[in-house]
Amino acid sequence: MKGRLTLATAFLAALSGCAEEVRESASFYGDGCILDMEAALCDDCIEFAHVTRLGSDELGPGFLVDDGSMEHVVRDSLGNYWVSQGEQIKVFDADGEFLRTVGRGGEGPMEFGRAAPMHVDRLGRVHVFDNQRRRISVIGEGLTLVEEKHLPAPVSARAPLDDGQRYVVQNSVGAAGREGMLIHIVDGAGDLKSFEAGEEADGEPWAEQMRTELRLAVGTDGSVLVGRQFEYVIEAWSQEGVRLGGLRGEPLLNTGPLRLEALSPDNPIPNMVGQIRPDSDGLLWVSLVVRRPDWLKTLIPDPTSGEPVELAENITRIFQGRLDVIDLATCTLVASQLHDQMLLPFDDRTVLEYQLTELGSSTLDVLRVRLNR
Repeated sequence: MKGRLTLATAFLAALSGCAEEVRESASFYGDGCILDMEAALCDDCIEFAHVTRLGSDELGPGFLVDDGSMEHVVRDSLGNYWVSQGEQIKVFDADGEFLRTVGRGGEGPMEFGRAAPMHVDRLGRVHVFDNQRRRISVIGEGLTLVEEKHLPAPVSARAPLDDGQRYVVQNSVGAAGREGMLIHIVDGAGDLKSFEAGEEADGEPWAEQMRTELRLAVGTDGSVLVGRQFEYVIEAWSQEGVRLGGLRGEPLLNTGPLRLEALSPDNPIPNMVGQIRPDSDGLLWVSLVVRRPDWLKTLIPDPTSGEPVELAENITRIFQGRLDVIDLATCTLVASQLHDQMLLPFDDRTVLEYQLTELGSSTLDVLRVRLNR
């Protein structure tokens, strides 16, 4: 596989390490919650233990291809991993052995345009989003289709509410009187609630930032967590649309406005927030994709002008990962560590590490994580 920027904006990075508290602690739900991002990284505050590998470095049924959807992975009640592969899903057992393919291209039941497994509910049913077909397929025991829920419009970010009975999603299509609002709570039958979810940034109305995908998660208290893609800003909102609080990292993740101009030292490729995922202990795991110090070497000169205009295709040459761990109760950055490969927060104390094989296929290493603090 040749790494793509589509994966970078969704699959993302890793970095974890420990930082001493240098500011007075403040609750995430209070005003003025600022994380000190200049605190020194720690090389050993997070330990990784390899669990298994998904995907094969040889051609075969377990071969994974990165088409920009591979970040959508869930683990079912049997311990099997469901990995998105565009129009279908590949399933691996707990030891990483390929089991089966679920779905195929098409418009009928159990057929997908873009299958994205997102959630496993208490009954062990897998909820699969399909933006192209504007529906959610709930797959139960024996790989049978239990239910189809329909989406009012294609969505960007999404997260389950009420164990998958409802969902919080990002899109720009709201019910009458709520057009342009970004955050919606849907149940598969309609748009139940919509709200803005965000302050103005850089002098631009929040709705104008729809061009970038938000990062959504649901806290253990049911609050909706909203992160911005190019800013280290994460807010908590009630399901009724009331802002509960928020945090900001300083210094800024990116300096200056993002400009659609040729990349250069003065206009670098932006760092990005990959995913946000709260755990059962009240910690928030934030994955980031950050440009490498020598990222400019990945620019390919234009054959006519000689100016650097194009990025090399292998994304791991451009970016490295970072994983931040935040204590929301005190608004404290407790861990922040760089990682050579990109990491994806998966579930409690587990991450997925993205790898590229010599044959060009992709693999995901399942890593158990331990915080030393």
